[in-house]
Amino acid sequence: MKHAPLPPLVAGIVAAILIFSPGLQAQQSPRIDEKDLRTWADRGDADAQFELGLRLITGEGLKKNIEEGIKSVERAAKQKHLRAQYVLGSLYEDGEGVKKDLAKAVEWYRSSAELGFAASQHSLAVMYEEGKGVQKDTAKATEWFKKAADQGNPPSQTAYATKLERGDGVAKSSAKAALWYLKAAQQDFVPAMTRLANLYYTGQGVPVDYRRAGAWYRRAARSEDPWASNNLAWFLATCPEENLHNGESAVLLARRALKLVAEVVQSDEQPYEMIDTMAAALARNGEYKEAELWQKRCITLFNEDKEPKDKNLSEEDRKALEEERKKLKEEFDARLKLYQKSTPFAEPEPKGEEGAEPLPQDTILQDEGLPEAKPGKTTPKSGRGTVV
Repeated sequence: MKHAPLPPLVAGIVAAILIFSPGLQAQQSPRIDEKDLRTWADRGDADAQFELGLRLITGEGLKKNIEEGIKSVERAAKQKHLRAQYVLGSLYEDGEGVKKDLAKAVEWYRSSAELGFAASQHSLAVMYEEGKGVQKDTAKATEWFKKAADQGNPPSQTAYATKLERGDGVAKSSAKAALWYLKAAQQDFVPAMTRLANLYYTGQGVPVDYRRAGAWYRRAARSEDPWASNNLAWFLATCPEENLHNGESAVLLARRALKLVAEVVQSDEQPYEMIDTMAAALARNGEYKEAELWQKRCITLFNEDKEPKDKNLSEEDRKALEEERKKLKEEFDARLKLYQKSTPFAEPEPKGEEGAEPLPQDTILQDEGLPEAKPGKTTPKSGRGTVV
C-alpha cells in the first residue's frame, strides 16, 4: 500500500523524539529564557545544549539558526546525550544543515542505540534494512527493530511484527506478528490497527473474525489516514459475510479516502487501488453504471502505471512484480464484468491458518461496545459476486 509522504525534516525530528520519548514534551517550558539557556549551555550542560540547538534548528521559541543549532546539538551529542545523538544522525542522514553523510548518520544512531535510545534503535534498523551507510542486513535490522519494540514503541513494534509476518530476518510466525501488531494497535498506532485487521480478515495468526477485523478497520478510519478509510470502505463493500455489508457507508468512506489522499499529495492524481474501492462500494450500493465507469477508470490508471517505483529491483523481484500486476489486471477485469452484469463483488472465504489461536488480550469488541460472539462464516448467496 502507498503511504502519505514523510513530514518536513525538522518537524519529523521533533515528532519522532516525542513518539519515542513522550516525557520530553513535559520537560520543555513554552516560555524560553534565551539568556539563561545559553548560560547553562556555555557551562557545558548537555540538556541545555540540546534544547538550545533543537530550538535554533526548528525556530521554536528562538530565532532560527540551523548552523548554530547543529553546533550546539553536536556539543551535547559528544557528551553522550542520547536525543542529541539521534537528531545529529537524522541531520546527517537527510543532509539538513550539514553535508549528507550516511556513514556518520549510522555512527550517531549506533552510539545512542547501543545505550538504549529507542528512536535511534529504530532508525539504525531502517539503515540496515535499506543498506544506507551500512551493508544491507535484514537480520540486524530485525534485531534492532526488536530492541526498540521491547521498549513499547508502536512504530518499532509494527516493523518487527511485519518482519515476523513475512519471515524476513527472523523465523516466520503470523501468531507472534498478530500479538506485536496488537501491542502497537492498542497504543492507537494506525498502521498496526490496519495490519491486525487484515490478519483477522484473512485468518493468518488468528482465527478468521470479520467482526474484530471490522472493529479495527473502523478505529483506524477515525484517523486522517486516507488508506484507513479506503480499507474500511473495501471491507464494508466486499466482506465475505453478507450481514456486514453497507454500500452507502462504503461509498462515503471511499470518497473520504480520495479527498484525504488528494490533500496529502496535493495533486488530482488518484491511486488506482482507491478507484477500485470506489467502484466496489458503488456496486454494493446498487449504482452499477457508476461502478462500471469507475472500474474502467481504475483499469486505465493501472495500465498507465507500468514503471516500478523501485528502479533497483533484482530480476527475481521484477518477475514477481510482473506476476502480481498480471493477477491484479485479471481481478480488475473480472470485477468490471460483474458490474456490467449488475452484480456486486464479494471476496471469497479465506482458508485461514490451521491451528490459529485467538488473542485474549484483544478487547476491541468490548472497547467499541460490541457484543461478544464467535466469528460467523456466512457463504455469500449465489450470484452475489464472488469471483472464482
